[in-house]
Parts: sequence; C-alpha cells; structure tokens
Amino acid sequence: MRIFFPILIFFVSVSVFSQVNVFDVARRGTVAEMKMILSNNPELIDAVSPQGFTPLILACYNGNELVAIYLVENKANLNFNSSNGTALMAAVVKNNKKIASLLLEAKANANLQDGNGYTALHYAIQFRNYEMITLLMQFQVNIHIKDNMEMSVADYAIKLKDEQIQHLLKL
Repeated sequence: MRIFFPILIFFVSVSVFSQVNVFDVARRGTVAEMKMILSNNPELIDAVSPQGFTPLILACYNGNELVAIYLVENKANLNFNSSNGTALMAAVVKNNKKIASLLLEAKANANLQDGNGYTALHYAIQFRNYEMITLLMQFQVNIHIKDNMEMSVADYAIKLKDEQIQHLLKL
C-alpha cells in the first residue's frame, strides 16, 4: 500500500500536467488533437492566449499548416488582430505562401494593421519577399496605408530604392 499511493500520485500528476491546451495544439499539435479539443469546446476556436494570440495566429506563425487549414475550414476568425498582428501577417513573416494564399482566398483582410501600424504588405516589403508581395498585390491591398512612423509601403519601396518592389507595387 505504501508503494501504491506514491505511484498513483505520480501518474495522476503526470496526466494532469501533460494535458495540452488549444494553444499548444495550434503551435505543434495535430488536426486530430485539435478536433478533439474543439469537439468538447467549440468556442476555443477563437480563444485568446494570455499573450493575445488565437489558435489560428499560432498555427500560422509556427507553420502548423494542417492545423491552420483545419481552423480556417472550421470558420476561425481570420481577422483577429492581436497587438502583434493577424494570422496573415504571421504567415507573411514566416514566408509561408501556402498559408498566406489560403487566408487570402478565405477573405482575410490584408489591410489590417498591427500595433506598429504595419500591414501584411509592410512585412513583405521589410523582408524584400517579392513572391509574397506579388501574392498580396493580387488581393487589392492598399499601398497607401501608413504605419505609426507615417510611412506607407509605397514610401518604403521608394526609400529602399528597390526597383523590383516599386515595379510590383506599380509605382
């Protein structure tokens, strides 16, 4: 009996502390795990972590494509805007064209601004990601939105003296 009780306590504590939450699954879990969580608590699809991120933003930022696709297909809020940005911005920063395309085709708003006033296109230009700039331009992004420094993407393209970006922006 003396041995049984400590072993029981150990297994109970391991199972309690090893439980994953919706944010952990969004970062590095599987679709099956996400389905299980959301089947019990569907409102968690748009839960906000203590850091201000939704599962979709975390899946996009961490490149968890299958979970991101699942969340989009199940009507996660595409346009939730944390102080650090949206799911689309996360996909752009991480240079994940597949997820960025998915979000744009699902009608994510590419003109939303993060806490610094940046749009997804601002990030694509900062990283000189020509492929992402091309993708975003296909979805009627506004190149005149100014960030907190009063700079638009057009202003950055001119300041960078990057003719390819200027051409992609049709300046």
